[in-house]
Amino acid sequence: MPLPHSIENYTVPGGIKLFFDDGTGERDLGNITGLDIEPSTEELDHYSNRSGRRRKDKVIVLEEKLNIKFKFDEPVIENLRHYFRGGSIESVNEGTANKTDQKLTLTGELLYSVGQYFGLSAVTVRQFLDKVFRYDGVAATYVDNSAEADSEGGTPFDALVNTSDYLYLGKDTKFKEAYFDLEVNGSYTGVAWEYWDGSQWQELAAGGAGASLDADGPVTFTPPEDWAKTTVNSQNLYWIRASATEVTTVATVNHIRQNLVRNSDWVLDPGQAGVDGRLPGRIGRLAGGKLVDGEEVKVSFTYTTWEQMRFPIAVSSFIEGSARLEVHPDTGRGLRFDAVFTKAILRPDGTIGLDDKTWLEVPMNLEVLDDSENYPDAPYGYYVSYENAA
Repeated sequence: MPLPHSIENYTVPGGIKLFFDDGTGERDLGNITGLDIEPSTEELDHYSNRSGRRRKDKVIVLEEKLNIKFKFDEPVIENLRHYFRGGSIESVNEGTANKTDQKLTLTGELLYSVGQYFGLSAVTVRQFLDKVFRYDGVAATYVDNSAEADSEGGTPFDALVNTSDYLYLGKDTKFKEAYFDLEVNGSYTGVAWEYWDGSQWQELAAGGAGASLDADGPVTFTPPEDWAKTTVNSQNLYWIRASATEVTTVATVNHIRQNLVRNSDWVLDPGQAGVDGRLPGRIGRLAGGKLVDGEEVKVSFTYTTWEQMRFPIAVSSFIEGSARLEVHPDTGRGLRFDAVFTKAILRPDGTIGLDDKTWLEVPMNLEVLDDSENYPDAPYGYYVSYENAA
């Protein structure tokens, strides 16, 4: 008995990605704005008039074709090279430059681009605080030590001078660790840490070598579930604060920042900046490290620069390789599938229109070639179907 009809099989295509591999690794051809799959055959008909009338009695297939026509709207030089049948890409006046303290928020364990910076090296990722204030309880004023706290070469500043003082540490994103580098180790009695729960200051269970302000080291804690932003000295941030019941020696602080450890706290995809293509560098958080999910960090690195990139036009034949089409609609939008074409060539398919009222689109054609020698059971490739749940 055939399977019954199911409305769950209706599909609105989405998540369309087309990858092409010219032998140097798969390359995403960018945002696809339209794609048509066109199988076709050339046939030879045979007719008989034995019945008294001329009637078709046989059809044989002389030729089979499979073409994929598509447009993309990411006209980077690596993609346009396929359209213009270009030669090798050359970087003119290639060099390097440095980027210092690029802010980046790391959520989950995903890789996030640092921006249009390619071929990263000498990468450092560090924790920081947006604001560091000492509330002077005697003068009833705030002392802003934010710049000094975030600078290794800054002027040392006092932490807690009197028992009426508070040391405030604030950040726009939640955090679970702040590292103190002290010039003078403090000597305090009754150091207590607090956080804001949305209505009042609550005790914070803080530990670590720096928690008593008497040694270099981190102040560590588990971010409370009810930790909320509040305004301190006109700054609306996530705050923790410290106070002491007795001051014997005032701690002076060089800075409150620390470099994080690659492959323990974060991971790096340096990107590419070579003849095979250019991809921005990316940074990702590791769950077991010192970073809270969603914490902002500062990234510094060296990256590759160039004056221009160019290739000669119409000096190569059509580019042969393999291709993979992904169609992965979002949950509830239908079936997911891939199509793998083990041998294919890329060709331009029409003209590029330069219209200042529309996005620039590049028309291409992927012509699938017979690969019976390597895949006798799948000469044009194969189709893979998944469950409809994304």
